[in-house]
Amino acid sequence: MVRPVCAIGACAIGACAIGACIFGWAIAANAAAGDASFDTPLKVVHVALPPDKDNPDARPEVRCSYYARYMVKEIDLGEIGAYQLSIVPAAHRPPACRKANGPDEKIVSADDWTGYFKAAAGDYIFFDAEDGWNGGLGFAVFTPGARKLFDDVAKGGIAVIQAAGQYRDLAMRYRRVYGAKCSLGGAKAAACWKTIAQQTGIDAPMPDCRALYAQEQKRTPKLAQQVLTDPAVVEYDVVATLSPSGSRITAVAGHDIRCAPQE
Repeated sequence: MVRPVCAIGACAIGACAIGACIFGWAIAANAAAGDASFDTPLKVVHVALPPDKDNPDARPEVRCSYYARYMVKEIDLGEIGAYQLSIVPAAHRPPACRKANGPDEKIVSADDWTGYFKAAAGDYIFFDAEDGWNGGLGFAVFTPGARKLFDDVAKGGIAVIQAAGQYRDLAMRYRRVYGAKCSLGGAKAAACWKTIAQQTGIDAPMPDCRALYAQEQKRTPKLAQQVLTDPAVVEYDVVATLSPSGSRITAVAGHDIRCAPQE
């Protein structure tokens, strides 16, 4: 079963606004693990760009992933994160894969997201962050119009349980990496866990983080007391749903919950 969490408009990395509780979500028993349940692109095209004399090891290119109604374009210059992420309508005819932007091309704002194209499910387009955070990797979900609907941090794969076109409901399951604002290693750990449980909907006893906090103290002995105040990061399984009315994250009960001091 799943435990209700809050209803949210858009979930920021490591945080979730508390809202109206939702009912339990019945998870499909045969939901695919990892990323196997995303749509398969019709084709992926790679167009090499001229080499960069200042970065001879780079292999700059334009990558275009084609789907029935849109194409996702990445301009990759060999740096960390794509130089540009954009989405091009493709319902009438497949657009050309090229560096130059077309008149109807929707560019993903760098203020909204940077990283790489991950995959697509119906009209939901997923991007990964360019690097990790506390053992997880940030991801975001956009519409074909380059509007961000949702972002969070996941450890491991994301399983799409349900996806429908034209912005209808999407459901996905993943292991969430949640950044708390309080410590689970010091004298106020119990109060901190109560806050975390309220914010995430986790209905379980506080996990034992003492060993990992002690390990970090041993690694940085001069900061041993400070380590005990380091905010915690919590890993737990969730089901997230997206729809035109907003997004929801629901904690999955009865699964392994882990915590550690944030890096």
